[in-house]
Amino acid sequence: MKLDPSSKIKGDLGGTLAVTFHEGTTLNTFCAENIPDYNPERLRAFALRVLYGKEISVTLYATDMAKVTADTTTPEKMPVKKFKLDRNILSRLLPMLAECNFTLTTGEYPLEDMEVTNK
Repeated sequence: MKLDPSSKIKGDLGGTLAVTFHEGTTLNTFCAENIPDYNPERLRAFALRVLYGKEISVTLYATDMAKVTADTTTPEKMPVKKFKLDRNILSRLLPMLAECNFTLTTGEYPLEDMEVTNK
């Protein structure tokens, strides 16, 4: 079975990545310790974007909990604060990881339809 044509992979390969922090460490605590002006009482880190190519950039997105109220937000939008970080933050982040697991695919077939036949 081929993928639905509307699900396009951007680039040659696409997929998902899962990361587990060492016990006692979270992305939010890491940010509080490594990003100036990051207030963990107000902000909740939820996305980390890494671009590697002609340039290397690291961007963190954190929910601004002070702005999340029924009065000011719409159900379709979440107020976030964007932090453009120095790429050297990665050298401090990687030792905090206990495990990293990812699968990349061309997108030609759904991964859930695979059947390994050379067991």
